Amino acid sequence: MDKYSAETFNTSALRRTEESNSSTTLQGPESVKDSRSKKSRRNNNSADEAPRKRSRVSEVAEPSTSCQDQIRTVRRAKRKMTEEGEGPLPPVKKRKKGLLELVLTKESPSSLVDNSRAKFEEKYTELHQFGEGGFGYVFAGYRKEDKLPVAIKHIPNQKVVLTHKDENGRQLALEVAVMLKLRAVTTSSVGQSSMVVLLDWYDLDQELILVMERPMSAESLFDHLKDHKGPLKQKEAKIIMKQLVEAGIHLQHANIFHRDIKAENILIETNSGVPRVYLIDFGLSCYDNRRKFELFYGTIDHIPPEFDRHGTYSAGPTTVWQLGVLLFEVLHNKMFKTSSFLQNELKIGKRLSKKCKDILTKCLTINQEERPTLEELLCHPWFS
Repeated sequence: MDKYSAETFNTSALRRTEESNSSTTLQGPESVKDSRSKKSRRNNNSADEAPRKRSRVSEVAEPSTSCQDQIRTVRRAKRKMTEEGEGPLPPVKKRKKGLLELVLTKESPSSLVDNSRAKFEEKYTELHQFGEGGFGYVFAGYRKEDKLPVAIKHIPNQKVVLTHKDENGRQLALEVAVMLKLRAVTTSSVGQSSMVVLLDWYDLDQELILVMERPMSAESLFDHLKDHKGPLKQKEAKIIMKQLVEAGIHLQHANIFHRDIKAENILIETNSGVPRVYLIDFGLSCYDNRRKFELFYGTIDHIPPEFDRHGTYSAGPTTVWQLGVLLFEVLHNKMFKTSSFLQNELKIGKRLSKKCKDILTKCLTINQEERPTLEELLCHPWFS
């Protein structure tokens, strides 16, 4: 069954929860809650399997003095985040709105909202729910015209925190803006086809609906690892990793920073014999991947060392770090935690090939300046 993960975006005290059925995600540091859908949790019966905890921060967190310390200092974010990840939204001037703007804002008349909902229901059929989280719910469905399988994501408007002002001055959910840009610049070439495409979106006053393509016979990489009941072979890991590096390069060229690449946010399709991956969930993504960010958005266990040490992080080195974290998890079947890795509690397995250990070591280099770029990573001998 296809599996999408509806991520949690909630504000509460930042902490590492130890409850067996909750995992926390980091979307900006002040809030932490379960990052996984109820149907995307790994069995934790074996010490060799990865634990079930992820932390994703949604507000503003200050770095600790060392990565061995847990992030203790938390301050309340007093501003909504723009597409750059920080800064207050400009004041909204009251003026007469055009018809299109009325459809796109919370001030839409009920008749226009009803009209948008009617268009959605006329075009798509919604089936069973297969994902749930703090962001909302994800349903399977299909497009009536041609029976194309789709995933339908419902997001309550109060959960839409990251926004973007388009060229016409309209405020859009940043996830929508990013996926619209990806749709415009994506082709069927290698690397670019590794993105789930946004087909339609509807702002219905109380909720935002995203309609995306739904690859058949696909499951999350997280569930794939759980079903596999052990680490992946290097041959399969290499195929998955190469596609993700190519996808990262495509995002970089499009000036988009995903910020939360992990097993839960990757779909894997295996019915063709050769694994094909799709990167999903752009809810924490942003533009301007050449700047340094001071507000952390992503999974707290995967926090790059430079943020904890210097209070900033940037797109390229962080993406390479996240890919290294992912490669570590699929080859060791263990949950990665930056603080544990820095304390040598997690070590790269000796059974791996020399080339594999080398690329993994390079991705997880502590000094971000010494990590390879995505382009350099793609040229690594392990992929040849």
